[in-house]
Amino acid sequence: LLLVIFILLSFVRSDRASEKDFVEMKSQTFSPTPTPTPTTAPPVRFIIPKILVDAPVIPVSVDAEGKMELPPQPADVGWYQLGVKPGEKGNAVVAGHLDSATGAGAIFGRLSELVPGDAIIVTKEDNQQEIFEVVQKEIFPFDQVPIDMVFGESEERNLNLITCTGVFNQITSNYSHRMIIFAQKQ
Repeated sequence: LLLVIFILLSFVRSDRASEKDFVEMKSQTFSPTPTPTPTTAPPVRFIIPKILVDAPVIPVSVDAEGKMELPPQPADVGWYQLGVKPGEKGNAVVAGHLDSATGAGAIFGRLSELVPGDAIIVTKEDNQQEIFEVVQKEIFPFDQVPIDMVFGESEERNLNLITCTGVFNQITSNYSHRMIIFAQKQ
């Protein structure tokens, strides 16, 4: 009887060892290389027919404080190139000036006129166009912009536009609020 129990225990131990070896071997098995996902060309032109915006797109990054840079000229639109490209899954972000140093209007001077349903067209480097539809407009105090909502991940193909709004503070050289236009690809 002891011999039978010993044989059974040996079998159980060897069976467990086999399962462990299988799991370890399975985790070391290499999967085939996935097919590369085609990339979207970068944006070069930005058009909002309703408010007569037609501007070049300038890639921007972050400034010394880690904030999104602004486009260099009041007539330019800045695309946050560290994020997704317009038309890709996620939140593509563009910024534009509300006005210029002289107080004259700039590229996003009339952004507040946009309402849900308005079209935004982005022309890419390969001459393809992405069409987005405004879904929502929000205004936040400049220091309370929901960064994850604007720049974070999304399963949708979004385009978020940012500009200043509110009251200009001469001492800080800053507007009191930020307007965000949220749009989705059609």
